[in-house]
Amino acid sequence: MNFSRKPPAPRKPRAAVRRTRINTYYRAEPAAGGSSPFQRKPAAKNVRRFLFGFLDITLILVILAGLGYSLVISPKPRIIVSNQTFHRNSDYQAYANQLFSQIKNRNKITYDEKAVVLAMEKRFPEITSISTELPIFSEQPTLRIAISKASLRVRSGSNNYIVDSQGVIVAHAGQLAAAGSLPQIIDQSGFNSKIGQPLLNVGAVDFIRTVMAEIKAAKVPVSAMTLPPVAQELDLRTSDRPYFVKFYLGGDALVQAGQYLAARNHFNQTGQQPAQYLDVRVGGKIFYK
Repeated sequence: MNFSRKPPAPRKPRAAVRRTRINTYYRAEPAAGGSSPFQRKPAAKNVRRFLFGFLDITLILVILAGLGYSLVISPKPRIIVSNQTFHRNSDYQAYANQLFSQIKNRNKITYDEKAVVLAMEKRFPEITSISTELPIFSEQPTLRIAISKASLRVRSGSNNYIVDSQGVIVAHAGQLAAAGSLPQIIDQSGFNSKIGQPLLNVGAVDFIRTVMAEIKAAKVPVSAMTLPPVAQELDLRTSDRPYFVKFYLGGDALVQAGQYLAARNHFNQTGQQPAQYLDVRVGGKIFYK
């Protein structure tokens, strides 16, 4: 028996395989101890939480500090006065500093504006009004003080006072250098004159000043003007006539002054003068004795 190896059958040629191109990206191997630049890193939650908490606290503290500062009032307010007829600006400033140094007046919540105004007006009777300005973003307040004008000199007993345009006794005549140019009034009404108290009303002050202006323009030599015990009466005396003239403070000053000057001219022409008084208190009528 013949054993021999069968020759292998011839292989058929393989058909050509069409390969499909696959797009791929190169991916580098991670370095030792490192991470991919495309890999999302976990957030540092503790650091972020601490940072934002610190910023929030800082912001709150800044806001609270700003609010606290905006409520503080300086103990040295800015003083603005309309005039310094009776006192210097430093006098008003010194007393205002005392008032604003009080604890209740050191902040805008408890500031007692009414008490400050009343205290200033009591200390300085010539003050007619005070307005307070409290700024929002500043601690220095501003006091705007309106000062009345000196209108009359009033002699009451042994004292000589200044009366302002509101009829209030505001100072001794010696405190005002220009007091000698003011109309002089003698108070015989029995009123207890005192600085800070009203002696006349505003209308009476205007009446006296108007009558004085009219008589001065007519060049009548006035020797005295008196407030007698009779209510609302003003008596005028001249240095060239024996009688005095009665005026009514509640009436029309121009009418009464005109009646007096007309009657004075009439008596000068007739040569007969009243022996005691001339009464012009009633409009359109003149009485004399």
